[in-house]
Amino acid sequence: MGDFLGRAAFPGPCLDVAAAGVGFVGQACFNGCITVCNSPRREVEAVLPPELELAPATSAGADHPVAFVFGEQTAGAVLVAGIAVPMGVRYHEFAMTIPFVKHRRGRYLHNYIPRMYSGYFPATWHGNAFYGFAKEMATMSWQGPVFLVAAEDGALLLHAVVDATADWLPATPSTLPSFEAMRAIFALPVLGRKADGRFVCSYFGWGFDSAAVRAADASVTIDASLVAGVTPRVYADVPGGSFEVRGMVWRLSWPTACRF
Repeated sequence: MGDFLGRAAFPGPCLDVAAAGVGFVGQACFNGCITVCNSPRREVEAVLPPELELAPATSAGADHPVAFVFGEQTAGAVLVAGIAVPMGVRYHEFAMTIPFVKHRRGRYLHNYIPRMYSGYFPATWHGNAFYGFAKEMATMSWQGPVFLVAAEDGALLLHAVVDATADWLPATPSTLPSFEAMRAIFALPVLGRKADGRFVCSYFGWGFDSAAVRAADASVTIDASLVAGVTPRVYADVPGGSFEVRGMVWRLSWPTACRF
């Protein structure tokens, strides 16, 4: 996997979506990009709340992965007894994710989200009130291969450049290097921090049975500080670490107390 710091590099105990047996309460169809980058550990540590720390890696490298997910959510629906009830919504979203994080007094690995942007107010409010996703409203759009994220006053927050390097292929089964490693990362519980400081956990269920995927090269440029500790800089993806997806079913569980 080259420089891709996947789950095998962080062998701490895991509670992933398959083992947790969680029920999902909402879903959407996602079309966009998932890119994994590496960043100096000291820079990633600066983003974490005091209660959290990066899990130690099996190697002595000075980097830690940072993942970005951005694109459009379509066909939004709530799940009632496993049946999708369409809500008829679509909007753009962007998420910055720090994988392989644990509580300083805990053992289990999590993904921590320091910032999300959404173009839909109900998703922003709900994501903050219940999930602690640190969401903010923003305007997002694709301009050719460039994904732009701007604040409500028009100031550029960040932009991503995505260049496809292969043709579309069925996502299941996938023959792309590191694709399954990426999926394993996002099967971990997602850690959010609510406004009162409490942590809550939820799970993403990423369904690729009917999805298509293609390899890509991507970079994410932070143009304005998104959150304390995240300063303007360019994040380049690791070799084999970027994937464009089309038709991925993104499910979300209800938030619960965390098992650290």
